[in-house]
Amino acid sequence: MALRLGKCLLRSRRRAAGLTQVELSERLYDELGLDVSPTTISHYETGRRTMSSPVVMRGICIILRCNEADLYEFLR
Repeated sequence: MALRLGKCLLRSRRRAAGLTQVELSERLYDELGLDVSPTTISHYETGRRTMSSPVVMRGICIILRCNEADLYEFLR
């Protein structure tokens, strides 16, 4: 059986860090040079898009002080 992404946990991680989608977007750009719009963050959180870029996923982890496994439930 293949491992696959389940529910995105980004919203709860972001809120636990006390950040809005706009603030996360701004910090990604200001601190890491990653241009990720608040709309894109919203799409990640609602499951309309997945974080297919490992660079973006890692950047989000750096800002939120978590690891990649904290951003998604993984399904078998």
